[in-house]
Amino acid sequence: MKIPKIKRLKEEINNSCPIELYGNKRIIVFDCKSVVDYSNDFIVLDLGGQVLRICGANLVADSFVFGQTDITGDIISLEFVQVSV
Repeated sequence: MKIPKIKRLKEEINNSCPIELYGNKRIIVFDCKSVVDYSNDFIVLDLGGQVLRICGANLVADSFVFGQTDITGDIISLEFVQVSV
């Protein structure tokens, strides 16, 4: 049985982490579980089933409130890694 495209897209959206990207200077990540690791050059976030690694320079987590993380700096790349249980 084939799964309709709309249903697959809905599942992908529900399993994804909402983010807002403002150029390469600011990112807001929602539904963040914790900050796993950080330095001036990278910040690693646990998104529950995925890990988001933000690379750049002068990165600062300005806030982490109710799962919403606001990060500023010179963002160079974003990498999503699926975590296997």
